[in-house]
Amino acid sequence: MLVGIALAAEAAWATGPAVRVLIVDQTQTVTESMRLEVLARALLATGDFQLAAVTEPPRGPHPQGPFQFVVIVPERGGWIWVCTPTLPGKLPLELQAALQGLEEAIQRVFQGKRRPVDPGADLYPALWSAYFIKVGILEGVRG
Repeated sequence: MLVGIALAAEAAWATGPAVRVLIVDQTQTVTESMRLEVLARALLATGDFQLAAVTEPPRGPHPQGPFQFVVIVPERGGWIWVCTPTLPGKLPLELQAALQGLEEAIQRVFQGKRRPVDPGADLYPALWSAYFIKVGILEGVRG
C-alpha cells in the first residue's frame, strides 16, 4: 500500500510542485492504506504538492526533504496528525492555503473516519513538529 504512494511520489518529484509533504504511514489495514493512496493521488492531481512516504517517523534528514508538512497516520484512532513548522496562523499565506487544502483533502478522503489535527488544535502534533524541525525533517519558516 505504501508502494502506491511511493510510486506516485516519485512521479511528483519530477514535476516540481511547490509544497513538500512527508506522509508517515503507520496503518495496518488494506482499507486504510487504500484511503492513503487515494489521498496521495488527490494531492498530486492538484499539482501543488510533492510527496514522499515512510512507515516510521524519521530520526534524521530525509533524502527528499526538508518538508513543509509531515502527515502522521497512526495505526488506529480517529485523527491524522498534520505537523507544521510553526503554528498554522503564523505560516506564510501560501502555506496556510496549502495546509487548508491538505486538511480538506484528508477530510474528504477519510469521510469522517479520521480528522486532521494540527499544532493549532492539539499539543501532540506540536510536539512532533518540534521534533521534526530539530532533526531536519520540517523546514523552518523565515519571517
